[in-house]
Amino acid sequence: MKRILVSLVSEQTIPNILAIYHFKPDGLLFVSTKKMEDDGKTTAILKTLEKLGFKYESKPIIVQEDSILDCHKQINKWIEGKEDAEFIVNLTGGTKIMSIAAYEHFKDYSSKMVYIPIPKNEFIVPFPKKTPGLPTKLDLKLTVTQYMIAYGLKIINESKLKGYHEEAYKRKDLSEWIVKNYGDFKNTLSWLSDKLRPNRDKKEFYFEDTFQGMTQGEIQFFSRFGFKNENGAISKKLERSEIIYLTGGWLEEFCFNTILKWHCYGIDDVVIGLQLRNSQGRDNEFDVMFTKDNALYFVECKSLDQHEDKNAAALYKVGALQREFGLRVESFFVTTSPYILKDGKVKESVQARAEQFKTTIIPPPLEIDKFGEVIANKLNLNNNIY
Repeated sequence: MKRILVSLVSEQTIPNILAIYHFKPDGLLFVSTKKMEDDGKTTAILKTLEKLGFKYESKPIIVQEDSILDCHKQINKWIEGKEDAEFIVNLTGGTKIMSIAAYEHFKDYSSKMVYIPIPKNEFIVPFPKKTPGLPTKLDLKLTVTQYMIAYGLKIINESKLKGYHEEAYKRKDLSEWIVKNYGDFKNTLSWLSDKLRPNRDKKEFYFEDTFQGMTQGEIQFFSRFGFKNENGAISKKLERSEIIYLTGGWLEEFCFNTILKWHCYGIDDVVIGLQLRNSQGRDNEFDVMFTKDNALYFVECKSLDQHEDKNAAALYKVGALQREFGLRVESFFVTTSPYILKDGKVKESVQARAEQFKTTIIPPPLEIDKFGEVIANKLNLNNNIY
């Protein structure tokens, strides 16, 4: 007997992908609407499944989302000749009307009804209502890139992500050292950032300048990064990766490596430097992104004092990303800027904005070093794995 999984298409594509991956049906029926197909939702689901190794060909049926009668009519047309199939109906997506229509239609075929409560990584079988089944865990844990494809987003630099990962991991100890000794190197980093920022897009750049009155810590800093130092005359041939690192990338890489510690210990995937393009052609870059139990998280990093952003307007980026990219995302805002503080605490206006965008702020001066503890406590990770 052929097994067919019925999926109701909506903005949230992840529940459909999870159910199809779990049940591995012989065929699919997508019940969708014109708007969802204009937004490419079914295509995004099929592309993600193909990325996961499943090739399905399925043309959705288009229904009026507010009409039970039309839903039944369109399903009746589709089901002719397939009445003897075994149906599994995922009631999670679509509109309430579509869910009611799907239930009413397929209950007469002794179909299995399932529901995936977002954001739990499990499904339930709500019927029969007197003896509902216990929740069943879902095995699939999406990577960041799979999550993006599921939302119909284009990854501009997917081929470069592995290289970014490897570069960041090689500098792991250096990034931790900078963060732990940030107070000693703040002036050095600020000086280098001012000098190097105009050259961030260059493949290579030969840097030479004079840095007078170095402390022992600053001498050690230049030495660890491989600069030639002749009585304050600093020079080094820098690659683009090193320029980006010295102009703020060190903080992003510190956060990336901190989260990477929990890979396979609660965190399913983490990437750094992801560039996305949405359906309107708008591009944006994410400092650090990671997934846990098929939920998406984003880390925005701002290094140095941020004189030009004293009111933490960068927090609006999170809201913009949610609107423009349609992402359901919680975020962390990691900043070394003292301007978001008042009397040693985050300003009320900044905190209110962060809560509006479901963002946890990790402020200076000491909390940056405790970023790992914040992540572990927030996401219930085992903070003693090492």
